[in-house]
Amino acid sequence: MDELTKKTITTKRGFTYTYYVSPAKSGKPTLLFSHGFPDHAALWEDLATKHLKPAGYGLVIPDLLGYDGTSKPTDPAAYRWDRMTADLCDILDNEGIDKIISVGHDWGSPMAQKVYNYHPERCIGLIQLNVAYGAGPPAGPFKLDDVRPKITELVGYFPQWYWYFFTNPAEGPPISMAHPGSFFDACHDEPEGWMNTLCAKDGLKNWVLQDKTCKRQPYATEELKQDFVARMQRDGFDAPMCWYRATTEGHQYEVDKDLPADRWVVNVPYLFIGGKRDCVCLARYIESPKKMGLLPNFTYEEVDTGHWCMLSKPREIGEIFLKYLGNTF
Repeated sequence: MDELTKKTITTKRGFTYTYYVSPAKSGKPTLLFSHGFPDHAALWEDLATKHLKPAGYGLVIPDLLGYDGTSKPTDPAAYRWDRMTADLCDILDNEGIDKIISVGHDWGSPMAQKVYNYHPERCIGLIQLNVAYGAGPPAGPFKLDDVRPKITELVGYFPQWYWYFFTNPAEGPPISMAHPGSFFDACHDEPEGWMNTLCAKDGLKNWVLQDKTCKRQPYATEELKQDFVARMQRDGFDAPMCWYRATTEGHQYEVDKDLPADRWVVNVPYLFIGGKRDCVCLARYIESPKKMGLLPNFTYEEVDTGHWCMLSKPREIGEIFLKYLGNTF
């Protein structure tokens, strides 16, 4: 991230955020990037520095709450959408940026969406990678035991078995902390390998407990692994896993249920980039919000990757972004 300017800010609710910026040039728009679990701002380095910055696009790339250079509260309520989107608006205000294209991957995908849902006046576009748009308003609190049979019937298996592991504070954080290298390998295994770990009952927990390793995908180098291990041994898994607990413990429902119905309609240009081989965050999930009429300005791109598309196909993702941004804004 050396080509970007690193900054820190204390938000109005008292949390420290670290973020990276590059100003827009020649009237180009600015993109606000939200990474997911268990990443940090550097996830976006290739896309930002090799594709978007040279083309003159403005960039704001934070370490989100719970990660790296940003505060790491362990109360799941701190991760409510209304509160975290307000933090990101504090960053934009600090930079004097009024409007952005909101971009996100993994948990950063709903984060990017909520920036639009809660602050539509700040967004001129929305781009989501791998995790499809979440339709709303919610019918009720999210319960893993309730959604499991429904999703299993829909897709033939339950892609979120690993949520039980992550949302148990007595298991997820300490077990993962004891075996961060094995955890990394499971995340970056060949996409089909997830059927035996993330998508299997106790699959990921047992993999990590046994300290298993695998060949990993080519982008998941030993350097990337060691950087991850060092970061997580320093920072821990408790705060990052609060992103999951904020949903399963009802904090997100309590604020999402009060959003006006029209806030769920994306009245700006919308791009979804789906991973053809992502067996957890299925690209087909985008069909539901489309059919509901929530995405009237919809564009879809599919890439032949698993979950981390910007790492496994960096050039292709860069080309998709530049083409879409050039044609749309």
